Amino acid sequence: MKPAFLALAFFVWAVPHQPAFSAEEEKKPPSNFAKEARKKSPSFQEKKWTGTQGTSETQVQYDYVGPASQNLGNGQNGRIDEHYVDMYHMFMRHTLLMFLVQGGFEYQHMAFDAPSSAFIPKQLHAINGIVGIDARWSKKDLLHVETHPGFYGDFQGTGWAAFNSPLDIGYTRVVSNRFQWIIGFGLNTWRRSKLLGAVGFRWQINERWRIKAYMPTPTIEYVARPNLTLKLGADIRGDTFRVGPHFGDNRGSPSINSALMNYQEVRVGYITSWNIRPTIALNTMVGYMVGRQYDFHNGGPKLNGSGAPFVSIALLALFKLPGEELRIPQRNRISMRNIFKYF
Repeated sequence: MKPAFLALAFFVWAVPHQPAFSAEEEKKPPSNFAKEARKKSPSFQEKKWTGTQGTSETQVQYDYVGPASQNLGNGQNGRIDEHYVDMYHMFMRHTLLMFLVQGGFEYQHMAFDAPSSAFIPKQLHAINGIVGIDARWSKKDLLHVETHPGFYGDFQGTGWAAFNSPLDIGYTRVVSNRFQWIIGFGLNTWRRSKLLGAVGFRWQINERWRIKAYMPTPTIEYVARPNLTLKLGADIRGDTFRVGPHFGDNRGSPSINSALMNYQEVRVGYITSWNIRPTIALNTMVGYMVGRQYDFHNGGPKLNGSGAPFVSIALLALFKLPGEELRIPQRNRISMRNIFKYF
């Protein structure tokens, strides 16, 4: 699940993957390798702010986590594996020069090989819309606001009680092409701590190495080839779900009927990102799930599990919609006519 449980799932966007060095080095033209890397592996976020007025983005992801020892509740312990599927599609459109509005949908599914008596849902689902806006009022200031209204639960009779709308807000300050810092906040009224905040940074050490120290996916990255990036990192994920009205009855614990449950999971591993084409990327991750937790609210059980190996594969594609290339004027020459031209 995309939202982080230890900190906020916020975003870094519109920061180009161009080489960044000291002030003297930045005056030098980029190397041939850097030019080729930017051509074959462009920043998807930069691409969203350039080109035609409309853009669409699609991602399909599948993960498998091997059998891991897990507290199943009622004094039981067992080994369960996990299948995870994530599919989303989003449309983006420039408007009034400084805004990038976004709308789309997402489906996430987790299946656990747990016995019927376990205090663990056999499946968790999230079917939600994506409504967001990016504001870029200068080359150094970027604001992202996004909400995910939809249904989060085991879908065993939860109905409208499973409806929630988490909100994420993130701000990026572009200090230079080499360094950016980020601060973000997440509001989820279902979560025990309704408001969470976090800070982080992105540091381009040189044209091949960079560090992304922000949640929920901190990484150290090395550009091995113009279209291939190797990474070491973590994936800290989780969300809050509502179980069905008879979930507890079926397990001899009616107090957790319709309960809210925090799901938490931490992974570490090795990642490869291969740009098959400039705006089509195949991302794989192999590593170890450190542990997972199912935490029921209102005095319900807290079920911890141990680790297991996992593998993940995702295909991400960005498409420009038909239309003329944007010709955005210099900001010190923007007129009201310019602004409404891009409405």
